Amino acid sequence: MMKLLLMVLATVWSTMTWAQAEPTYSTTFKYDKRVHDFGTILEKNGKVSHVFTFTNTSALPVVISDVNAWCGCTTAEFTKTPVLPGKKAEVKVTYNPFSRPGKFSKEIVLNLNGGRNYTRVWVKGNVVPYRHSVTEDYPYAFGSGLYMGYKVYAFPGLRAGESYQIEQRLSNETDKPMTITFERVPNNTVLKMPASIKLKPRERTTFKVSYRAPRTHTRARTITIKVRVNGKEVMPLRVDWYAPSR
Repeated sequence: MMKLLLMVLATVWSTMTWAQAEPTYSTTFKYDKRVHDFGTILEKNGKVSHVFTFTNTSALPVVISDVNAWCGCTTAEFTKTPVLPGKKAEVKVTYNPFSRPGKFSKEIVLNLNGGRNYTRVWVKGNVVPYRHSVTEDYPYAFGSGLYMGYKVYAFPGLRAGESYQIEQRLSNETDKPMTITFERVPNNTVLKMPASIKLKPRERTTFKVSYRAPRTHTRARTITIKVRVNGKEVMPLRVDWYAPSR
């Protein structure tokens, strides 16, 4: 028991002494595998997890101080107690595929002994997306089956020559083709956006809306964009420009 206590105290003292030094890669805290491949996973099935096992092959205890994944989509649970020589520790890594379609590769870094040492592993895979509820990404119903991500384009106070861009999302939630037209009232030719867009049945897409200030305006301005779906007028869009703050 005394020997174990002395070993733990030695590890703590070593951690305090080297806490401010540049961490070094640990070759004695060995993982069972460097990379775990989840393969193809379905977004609709939710989170996936894998448990990495680490073995302490050194002569001193090892403490996992923290585990960083650098992304809110990846979290980790890990052994909190000192890992004695010859013993094992576990790190459970969980990946959340929600709204993250396609391939991914995430690095997980283990900070050891208060930051003196580190090691790292990876998880990777490929997420097959599913069609989300329209209101998750297209919250505004304009009418006639058209949904969009913004109902107001708000441009911050821009000075002469400055520019700003917005990405508008839109969805045709009907089983018929859709032609959408945009009419500016009053007309504003400096605002850059499509005059019309065609969508296939159930199609979702995006387009860019941009503005480059020809001069510095001293007051706020607003225009209306009339929106028509297959010739029928639906809820309009609004564009706001704000004056630069002094």
